[in-house]
Amino acid sequence: MATQTLSQLADYLEAHNDKIKIGEEVFVPESIYTALDQLAILAKPVQTYFTISEDTYYEQESDHLLTLQGGKQPLSGLKDRIIVTHTDGELSAGDLHYSYAHEDAYSTGYDVQTDLHLLTYGLEVIGATDNLDHEQVQKTLAKDAVLSLALAAKAVADWQASK
Repeated sequence: MATQTLSQLADYLEAHNDKIKIGEEVFVPESIYTALDQLAILAKPVQTYFTISEDTYYEQESDHLLTLQGGKQPLSGLKDRIIVTHTDGELSAGDLHYSYAHEDAYSTGYDVQTDLHLLTYGLEVIGATDNLDHEQVQKTLAKDAVLSLALAAKAVADWQASK
């Protein structure tokens, strides 16, 4: 369903990465939020998660891939990220598996390139599999990975707005 949008967003980010980093182009996260919402992985629109506490998300929805140690702190401050690295399995047999890795965009101060990479790569992988079988993606994609993409998009926009 959101396939073209996801793939198009990934292609756009790849082509405009440098301009976004140097501020020649304004990064607009709402298109990413909309595409993530269209996947229908999370129970609520992605932007509502920014104000939810880490504890609440952990208890109610997380698939426990993210390192959530902030307690009552809102998810908007979470610095851990999960990147979708690849998929495997046989879609025709209903066997799809995503692989994930942690990304650190904050080890030496905020690194916008890390979040841009996470967005570009994650949207590309998810978009390709969503194009083949949207229902399998809904069944297998980690909620924490979707949240990570939303958090990365928010962080890039916030970083750019602070420049």
